[in-house]
Amino acid sequence: MSIKTKTQVGLIIILAVFALSLLLSQKATPNVSPLFSLKRVQEKVFLKLKSNPEARVDYMVFLLNNRLYELDAVVKAKSYDFVLPSASRYSTLAGQITDLIIANNIKDSIEPVKKIFENHSKVLNDLYVFYPENIQDNVEWKYIQDDINYLKIYLDQLSSVK
Repeated sequence: MSIKTKTQVGLIIILAVFALSLLLSQKATPNVSPLFSLKRVQEKVFLKLKSNPEARVDYMVFLLNNRLYELDAVVKAKSYDFVLPSASRYSTLAGQITDLIIANNIKDSIEPVKKIFENHSKVLNDLYVFYPENIQDNVEWKYIQDDINYLKIYLDQLSSVK
């Protein structure tokens, strides 16, 4: 094989591994560190590519659903070290969505986002009930309660938009 052919084959293999990693990272949870990091980078790039506030809100809602899935996954996998960062990512993103809607007066997004927040509150409440509070030195369940409380605040903020 010539050097040119070897280089081309090598590049194809590298691209194939990268593409496969991107595909696998889509459902990665925080306890799968390398793939999750790749997923987060990809999400940030896609968010930057959204040109208007409405498209950003839509994509951020998609990401919020992912953050809820991730929080649910780490709790159910008993990966308690990942509960705080997962819960924090969730509430931060919910707050960013709320701020973006209010700052840009995106009235068409208010009711759909409120419904999503209400549905997520139910899921978070179920997760809170599921979480084992009686494990010694395990107070991470409080962060799930914080997410529920933050959603109430964000719902109030969205309800007050005129």
